[in-house]
Amino acid sequence: MSDQPLLIALAAVQFLVHALGWAMAARVTQRWRDAEGHFAAHWLLLAVGLALFVPAWQSGSPLRNLADLLIVAAIALQHRGMALYWGQRPSNRGYLALLVFMAVTIVLSFAASNGHGLRVAGVCVGVGVVLLATVRLIWQHGRRETPMFTVVVAGSYGLLALALLARAVQALSVGAATKISIDAPGHSNVPLAILVLFVGGLINLAQIRLVLGRVLQHLTRQAQTDALTGTANRRGLMQHLVGVHLRAQQGGQGYVVLMVDVDHFKAVNDEHGHAEGDNVLKRVAQNLRDGLRAGDVVARWGGEEFCVLLPAIGLAEASALAERLTVQIASAGTPRVTVSIGVAEVQAVAEEPEGVIRRADVALYRAKKAGRNRVVSAASFVPA
Repeated sequence: MSDQPLLIALAAVQFLVHALGWAMAARVTQRWRDAEGHFAAHWLLLAVGLALFVPAWQSGSPLRNLADLLIVAAIALQHRGMALYWGQRPSNRGYLALLVFMAVTIVLSFAASNGHGLRVAGVCVGVGVVLLATVRLIWQHGRRETPMFTVVVAGSYGLLALALLARAVQALSVGAATKISIDAPGHSNVPLAILVLFVGGLINLAQIRLVLGRVLQHLTRQAQTDALTGTANRRGLMQHLVGVHLRAQQGGQGYVVLMVDVDHFKAVNDEHGHAEGDNVLKRVAQNLRDGLRAGDVVARWGGEEFCVLLPAIGLAEASALAERLTVQIASAGTPRVTVSIGVAEVQAVAEEPEGVIRRADVALYRAKKAGRNRVVSAASFVPA
C-alpha cells in the first residue's frame, strides 16, 4: 500500500492547523487585509488543494484541476502577505497573470499528448517561480535586520522551489502514460511529500517569527512612548541616554540635556480645563520636535515637564537652541504658554547620566526662580 495518501493527508491537516492559527491571529489583531489574513488564506487554500489529492480522482478531472489552481493561488497569497509585511503594496496583475497561466496550461493540456505531465509541470513552475520571488523579497528586506534567520528561511524556500522546478522538468520528460503527480507511486513522490511537510512547517515558523517580531517591536515602542504626546517616555529616553553616554565615555562626542517645564501649567488646567491642558502639552511636544535636529530625542519626563537629549553638541550651541525653542513655543497657539529650560552638558567620564539630568533639573529650578520663560545653564560637574 502506498504511503503517499497518508503523507498528503498529514500535510493537509498540518496546513489546516496553520490556517486556523493565522485566522485567530488575524481576528485578534484585526489584520485580515494584512500579512496575517493573507497567511490564513494561504494555508487554508493549500490545505484544501492538498486534500483534493488524497481521493483517487482521475488526472484532469475538475477536482484535480481545482486543486492545481488552489495550490498556485495559495502560494501567490503567501508572497503577497510577505510583501505586505515588508511594507510594499504589490499590484494584483502579477498574481492574476499567474492564475491565468495555470488556467491556460490546464486548457492546453487536454489537447497535448502528455497532458498530465503538462499540468504537473504548470503547477511546479508556477509555485517554484513565486517561491523564488519570495526568496528575493526576504533576502532584500530581512538580511540586514535578521541575517541568520534570513539565510535559513530563504534557503528553505529556495530548496523547495528548486525541487519543484526539477519536478517540472521530470514531468515533461516522462511518457504520456506515466503518472507523476504527488499521489502517484514512484518518481520520488514520497521524499517530495516529506519535503513539503517539513518545509511547510518551517515556512509557518518563519511567518510566525516575522509577525511576532513586529508585535514585539510594537510593544517595545509602546513601552517607550508617552501615550498623550507621542514623544518618548522616561524609560525610552534613558535607553537613548545610556547609549549616548557610553559612547562619550569611550572617547566619542559629548552631549547636552535640556529639562523643559511649561510655566504656570496648573493655571492653564484651572482656567481652560484638563482637555485643553492636554492639547497644550501636545503642542509643546510638537514644537520641541519641530525645533530640534535629526537624532535629538524628546521625552515627556512627567506632568508638564519634558527632557530633551542633544547628542554631539556643545553647551553654547545647545543653549542657543534652547533660546530658540522658548521663543517658538511662546509664539505658537492659544492659550499662550511659555517654558523654562535648564541646560546641562556632560562634563567628565566619571559623571553618570543621572548626574547630568540632576544638574539640568537644578538649572531649570533656577530659571523658574529667576522669573520663568528663560534658559539657564547648569554649573560644571565637580567629581566627588
